Amino acid sequence: MTDDQYYVKATHEWVLHMPIGLGLCPWAIKSNNKGLLNIITCTSDTASDVTDIVKREIESFANEEGTPPLSTSLIVCPYVKEWKDFKSFDEYVQFGIKDQLKNDTILEDATLVVFHPKFCRWYGLPPNIGIGSEVQSHHGIIGQKSIQTATATIIETNNKAFGLRKVKVRFHNNNAKEEGSIDRLEQYVPTDWIVFPEEQQCTRRPILPDNSMHQSPYPTIHIINNKDLVSLCVRDVSRVKRLNSKRMTKLGWEGVEQHLAR
Repeated sequence: MTDDQYYVKATHEWVLHMPIGLGLCPWAIKSNNKGLLNIITCTSDTASDVTDIVKREIESFANEEGTPPLSTSLIVCPYVKEWKDFKSFDEYVQFGIKDQLKNDTILEDATLVVFHPKFCRWYGLPPNIGIGSEVQSHHGIIGQKSIQTATATIIETNNKAFGLRKVKVRFHNNNAKEEGSIDRLEQYVPTDWIVFPEEQQCTRRPILPDNSMHQSPYPTIHIINNKDLVSLCVRDVSRVKRLNSKRMTKLGWEGVEQHLAR
């Protein structure tokens, strides 16, 4: 087995064990069962070469007529040294690829999702913050995050639908009068919409087990065909996200470790 084949095999086994094994992604199950899950090892240690592969894979979805639904690609990037750090990898996928392809419309045809051994994006509340705590939080405006924060009180921290990723807050009446943009005083907001003092930032906040869903063996870029996303029911996508958060909260880190040890 070559090194390239090793990385493909390890990633495929992880997909079978984690996203598919825990039933976290029903579309991955269908894609894998139909033989439409394509895993590629990028042999280059240069980020720009990874971008070239991303572009090539997206073009294969966008330009080839008759591309089967649920066709998807995972690009494994084990050789780019700076990507051993999750933040560097995440920033490049979110902004670096877009910057390199800024004169190309190809990214309109796909959505890029990151997997990484040290994936860490979702945190819980600091230990001294809970129900009754007064915080500064962004609020939702037609599904979008507000630019400004407003004063709110936390009234719920573990909802059955959202797990620990979101908390329910009640924005103060004076904020509504001043800003005029908070149409619902009580909202469920992601914990990362809440602005904590510097000493309460991520170093003190618990890392949620939800992160394990994206902790692949090697830095990996998942390319999803936007045509497939458009064809999916929004309610189904939302329901899967809620179920996953609930499932991971119930499992906890101990349950995740036990599953991975099987």
